[in-house]
Amino acid sequence: MAVEGFPTDRYSGRGLIAGRAADGASWLQLYWLSGRSENSRNRVLIEEEGQIRTATADRSKQVDGTFTLYTALCSLDGSHIVGNGDQVETVVEALAVGGSFEQALRTRSVEDDPPIWTPRITAIVSGDELRLSKIGKTGHAFLEATSLEPGQGLCLHTYRGDGNPILPFAEDPYPVRLEGSAEELARSSWQKLDPELRVSLVVKEIAADGSFRHVVVNRLAVPAG
Repeated sequence: MAVEGFPTDRYSGRGLIAGRAADGASWLQLYWLSGRSENSRNRVLIEEEGQIRTATADRSKQVDGTFTLYTALCSLDGSHIVGNGDQVETVVEALAVGGSFEQALRTRSVEDDPPIWTPRITAIVSGDELRLSKIGKTGHAFLEATSLEPGQGLCLHTYRGDGNPILPFAEDPYPVRLEGSAEELARSSWQKLDPELRVSLVVKEIAADGSFRHVVVNRLAVPAG
C-alpha cells in the first residue's frame, strides 16, 4: 500500500498531499520535510495539543528558525489546515474571526529567500470540501477540489530537481492515489524520500465525525522537554 504518484525528485523540499482515503469516508493529509542544509535537517515534527509543529532536534546547532519553525498542521472548528510555513497560522487567525482561506492567503507572499523565492503551499479540508493554495513569485493560485473519488488526492511541493540554486515547483497540484492505512502511507512515503535528505513526515487521518489522529515519522530523536 502506498501513495501512487509520490514525487520522484531527489529533493522535493517540503510537500503536502490532501485527499480522500480509500474508504471514501475519511480524509487524509500528508506533510513532509526534506532538507539539504544542516539547519533544515536539524528538525523534527512534534504533536502538541492536537497540532503538529516543527521543532529543533539538536538545539545547540540551531541557526535560524525564520522559515524552518512553524505550525504545519492544525484544526479549528472542523477545518483542518496543512502548510509549509507560518501562513497556516494566518489562515487560522482569519477563520477565527469569520474570514476565509482565500482571504487569509492573499495577505501573504512567497518566502523572502532570494534567489529561490520558495512557494507557500497550503491546503484545507472543511466538511466535504478540499481547497488548495500555492503562492509563487508570479502570484496566488487557488483550487477547489469538489469531485475527488475515494483514494484520490492532490499533491504540491516546493522544489523540483536538485540544482544550485534549487528551482521552485511551478506546476499546479497534481493527482495521486492513496491506498492503505495511515501507517502504511507514512511508511511507504518515507521510503520514497531520499535517505540523505529526508527529515520528517506526518499523515493525518480525519474521520467523518471530525476526529483525527497523526502518524509521525522523524529521522532524528525528539528532544526532551
